[in-house]
Amino acid sequence: MNRIIKCKACPVGCELTIYKDQLSPTEYTVEGNSCGRGIEFGIKEVTEPSRVLTGRVLLKNAAMKHLPVKTTGVIPKDKIDDCLEILKTTEVTAPIKKGDLIIENILGLGVDVIAARRVK
Repeated sequence: MNRIIKCKACPVGCELTIYKDQLSPTEYTVEGNSCGRGIEFGIKEVTEPSRVLTGRVLLKNAAMKHLPVKTTGVIPKDKIDDCLEILKTTEVTAPIKKGDLIIENILGLGVDVIAARRVK
């Protein structure tokens, strides 16, 4: 199983080739990285893909109808749709400060959802 992905661990954006390797302690070998973070990123991407989620929630008492939000950490890729469903039904009321807690510990994943901007 060879997989080619673009690394997002640093601004360089190396093209990584990841393949299964039973002799490696991690069971994977990563090639094409120009820094050590690429190895960790590549292995994590094939074993436990995850992302920082951005989205929006409904906003009351403001000129805008939606408030942009983001997670404080990464969530597993297979939980993104479930998290988006929760965001879709969440309502907040202005005023909101950037960084305000919107949803604590979404889906019990140990990650919070916070406001990504200020709204008066």
